[in-house]
Amino acid sequence: MELGQFNQRDLRASGAQSWDGFAIDAAIDNQRTDNYRKHNAFKQDSFSGGAQWSIRGGRIGVRVDSARQDADFPGSLTLAQFNADPRQTKTPKDFGAVATDRFASFAEYRIGSVDLAAELSHRQKKVESSYDFSGFTSAAKYDSEQTQFSPRLRQLTQFGNSVNELVAGIDLIKWYRTTTAGYSMADASQKSKGYYARDEIKWDNARLAVGARHETFEKDYVDPFSFTPAPEHTSQSQNAWEVQGSFVAAPKVNLYAKAGQSYRVANSDENSYRSSVGALKIQTSHDLELGLTLGDSVQQVTARAFRHKLNNEIFFDPTIGYGTNTNLDPTKRQGFELDGFANVGPAWRVNGHLQHVTAQFTEGKNAGHDMVLVPKNIVSARLSWLPNDGQSADIGAQWVDSQRYGSDFTNSCSGRIPSFTTLDARYARKVGAWELAVSGLNLADKQYFSNAYTCNGGLYPADGRQLKISARYDF
Repeated sequence: MELGQFNQRDLRASGAQSWDGFAIDAAIDNQRTDNYRKHNAFKQDSFSGGAQWSIRGGRIGVRVDSARQDADFPGSLTLAQFNADPRQTKTPKDFGAVATDRFASFAEYRIGSVDLAAELSHRQKKVESSYDFSGFTSAAKYDSEQTQFSPRLRQLTQFGNSVNELVAGIDLIKWYRTTTAGYSMADASQKSKGYYARDEIKWDNARLAVGARHETFEKDYVDPFSFTPAPEHTSQSQNAWEVQGSFVAAPKVNLYAKAGQSYRVANSDENSYRSSVGALKIQTSHDLELGLTLGDSVQQVTARAFRHKLNNEIFFDPTIGYGTNTNLDPTKRQGFELDGFANVGPAWRVNGHLQHVTAQFTEGKNAGHDMVLVPKNIVSARLSWLPNDGQSADIGAQWVDSQRYGSDFTNSCSGRIPSFTTLDARYARKVGAWELAVSGLNLADKQYFSNAYTCNGGLYPADGRQLKISARYDF
């Protein structure tokens, strides 16, 4: 149980029971909160449960996940409105709801050194929303279903001091969505086939892994209310790959490197509201990372240098009309991260994190300009107290650097999203089977925002200070 400011209530319960060859588990969650801003209430009820049976050489099982959400939308503010009252709303009649049900079955079976497994799942999702535009109500309903079948195999082989693990599989997905709204009657469907394989070998003080994936997509879309009501068919395919390895160069010294290509495909929402004539292109990223870890479980420092080159990044561009989804010109994000921790006493531990990233357009009319909504620096630190007497406490701080507004591709806006610092803390005490705790988020009640899509406007305030108390019982 958890209670907090802004009428926040959270009740969670879970349980599991096993017998000879049979096991069941279930969990429920009930959340209610008015949230920090006005007209921003949220409630959710969810259930998750499953059962599995052990069989000779494997197991079979079923699972059900269900969730119901209702939310009020407070909308965005201008900078002047934020400075006057960050908790206000300009959209007191906007709201939405989501209902999701997922049913899955799985089976696993071992033949010698090979593990065979498969999962069949079906998801149903219903989304409803209503927006008010100066007295005119725009309501919409989206109904979607997705069926997925994913067989895979895993082979583990040991020879000498080496262990080799091979994993390969297929993902077959069929999905469709229907829209009912005053502005759209779109029917969208998609079929995809994904094939992947990954091999990892470990020997002595080294590890090497290589993996690849190929996926094809067939998309169909038609909307009699659109500017181009004719049926639209799109075929796309994409490859992904990764090579990574690590090496223990000396006691307490570990080196690692990783290179690869990843991708993201636009979903139906993004393709339904786009700038291009045809479907949005597949976003790809060429990734490179080098790292070094020094230390052990008492004190440790990890340093990473990274680079991500993105092509056709899928992004909501507020400068096109009233805002629409589009593929950006090529961009690059590169920088480094430092993570460390140290035990500074019998019951004390300090953790720290530093990230520095430079994000810029590398081609197109904005080449050389900073990418929007990316802070250059993030620093966080946390002090923990664990005296092993049933008590625990920690306090942390995070500083986030300033960043460009979401529409400032030309870097010409007179303002920037300001930097901000937040503090949080938690104290807990165990009494028998109970754990009682008090926690606080944004303890200094900092008024800030990190999401804003137009110059000095289109911003969504972050939450102010919130205090919570909780009680947990384990039986």
